[in-house]
Amino acid sequence: MRFFFYGTLLEGSDNPVAREIHSLLEPVGAARVAGQLFAIPNPDGWYPALLGGGGEAHGMLYAARPQFSADDLARIDAYEDFDPANPEASLYIRRSISLVEGGEAQAYVWKRPLPDGARPISHGDFRRWLADQGLRQFTGLRDAR
Repeated sequence: MRFFFYGTLLEGSDNPVAREIHSLLEPVGAARVAGQLFAIPNPDGWYPALLGGGGEAHGMLYAARPQFSADDLARIDAYEDFDPANPEASLYIRRSISLVEGGEAQAYVWKRPLPDGARPISHGDFRRWLADQGLRQFTGLRDAR
């Protein structure tokens, strides 16, 4: 299984889920997908939302190592507020997405109307946007075990 991460699950992110899952993932390299990226405000920092449409989102491609389990996937799904048993109630949906460089990976795509205060990220790079704006990334403990 391969994952395209573009925000708070990138390696080096300051949240417990990102710190723990990267021991189970092998970095493959930089990657891009077609779509629009937005930043969503939260009291615990900003997090990104990927939507379909024009433009590109920049992130990293990771491959699951052999010890990656269904429980690990469930933990990432819960962090991303995706419930495979009830996708209609979820903020994101995990689905296969085509990479600009070729191939596919699992990605979490926003599925609801954007909330008030959402800002477009025209260049498609969430970490760069945070640095340019002087804002902090979401660090809330959305860790569901």
